[in-house]
Amino acid sequence: MKKAGDCICLLKTFRRSFLTLQNPTPKMDLSGRYSYSPLLRWNPQVEEYFIRAYGADHFSRISKALTRPSCYSCIRVNTLKTTTDDVIQKLLAIIQNSGRSEADVASSVKGRLQNGTISKSQIPGLEYVVFVKGSGPHTIDYGYAPDKPPKEVIVSRKCAEAVLRGAQVYVPGVMACSSHVEKGDVVAVSVAVEQPTLDGGWGLGITRGTVLQGSQTDPYYFERSGLYIGQGTAMMSRAGIFRASEGIAVDMHNRIFQLPSFYDVLEGEIFLQNLPSIVTAHALDPQKGERILDMCAAPGGKTTAIASLLRDEGEVVAVDRSHNKVMDIQKLAAEMGLKCITTYKLDALKAVRRKNESNDEPNMCNSKDNNYITSQTSDSMKLHKEVPSIAAEGLNGDKSCKEKVSNEKGVERTYVSKADTRKNMRRMRNGPGRNQCLGGRAENSKGFSPNSFDRVLLDAPCSALGLRPRLFAAEETIQSLRNHGKYQRRMFDQAVQLVRPGGIIVYSTCTINPGENEALVRYALDRYKFLSLAPQHPRIGGPGLVGRYEFPDGYVEEWLKPGEEELVQRFDPSSPLDTIGFFIAKFTVGPKDA
Repeated sequence: MKKAGDCICLLKTFRRSFLTLQNPTPKMDLSGRYSYSPLLRWNPQVEEYFIRAYGADHFSRISKALTRPSCYSCIRVNTLKTTTDDVIQKLLAIIQNSGRSEADVASSVKGRLQNGTISKSQIPGLEYVVFVKGSGPHTIDYGYAPDKPPKEVIVSRKCAEAVLRGAQVYVPGVMACSSHVEKGDVVAVSVAVEQPTLDGGWGLGITRGTVLQGSQTDPYYFERSGLYIGQGTAMMSRAGIFRASEGIAVDMHNRIFQLPSFYDVLEGEIFLQNLPSIVTAHALDPQKGERILDMCAAPGGKTTAIASLLRDEGEVVAVDRSHNKVMDIQKLAAEMGLKCITTYKLDALKAVRRKNESNDEPNMCNSKDNNYITSQTSDSMKLHKEVPSIAAEGLNGDKSCKEKVSNEKGVERTYVSKADTRKNMRRMRNGPGRNQCLGGRAENSKGFSPNSFDRVLLDAPCSALGLRPRLFAAEETIQSLRNHGKYQRRMFDQAVQLVRPGGIIVYSTCTINPGENEALVRYALDRYKFLSLAPQHPRIGGPGLVGRYEFPDGYVEEWLKPGEEELVQRFDPSSPLDTIGFFIAKFTVGPKDA
């Protein structure tokens, strides 16, 4: 116990020393404490890398912009169901007329929007996009007095990032709370951001349920300085917050950034989406009747945007390796009334079907995860048909499946792995997942034939260093960033095989990392001579980065060559456009045998 206590003391000393290095002269005046002025922390090597890429001043502006949300919300109107003008009128009616039934549903919007803050996009081709302006940062009086600090709630970083985007404080996000907080009390809300740990990593180091006294002995008292995100009303007592498993803990009525929430507002008619994501679907330029693949489709925003541009005439194949995410895509497509979307559960790294595999339609006999099979298209969320199964009695599937395996593999035995056995036992013990409970099913696919798509969108999994607001970034290292790039190149190799000659590939990420953006373009153009960069419309982003970077270990990362920078779109979070950090590259596919 003594050693443990020594470690805790040492950790606290280490944190105080780190804070002193960050701010050698702590302010005695606490008026600046209750403010929002975060400093985004980076891994030192990553920071040096970005400074070399952008320049010190530019990267400083990017870091500051990332800690704040965009000053507006971007709404994509579902023009298959309504019009932009109708949506604007409905939103204004929600604000102005409390007697409308929609006003109750949209209570989070009412009172936070004012006349004149809703406008139609003036970008050519994006007239179906609506901008709803927010405001901030605002100065909030938390009622501080030297002898009586305000009652306070500390939330986790991820909770705080959601609150800055307009969400409420939900129970799971609360880490600590002042003593004697009762329902109805006004509380200041601050955020606990990861701090250095003794093992060289990062962690919160705060136990959920900690009692705050408002003094310097509180956990993270100094580290929370400048990290107050607003004021709200406690919806539960302190005891209730830490006993409940769900629900709103704090109703945020006084926020640093006033941004509307569109949860459950005009469902099926609008979709909240970042502007660069909408531009990505336009860059793909889908044409009616084409077959299009969205390789990493979840949560479905770009998938439904592509289907809308097709006017629901064609086929959009959306794949993701997560069952629940595929079901979410189906749900969104059905909500928006889109019938041309077909979904599969498939790892994008295995998107190209092997030569010895059967066709790319899902194999029902291999579906041993559920007793129910449903149609995989987006307009059939209801139960399609019920197939008898003996999964509850054994692990080898039904007789017809065994016969099929036998026909394909001769006398080869049907093998059931230990992993499948454990998975089935867990399912029997825990019950079905959240989407299986609704009778839904994500059909498996073994991949697709080469050259079987007219256009392919690869919105690749990435480091997500362009998403905002962001309060912490030091978890990414040079090695992890390079690993992201390797992973994306493998996915791109699959995309190249799947698109036909004469087709289009669009690659996009939501990161500011050149190694996942410009370096991927360089790899694609150097490896596949039949690929070439194509102009994008609309073009509202900035140019790409030209040059190269040599790492300390000698590895050289090549970016764009002069003349290529204007053929990609890089969205800078510190630019006047005020978007997330994003990158789009468009490739045309020439004859592959050239």
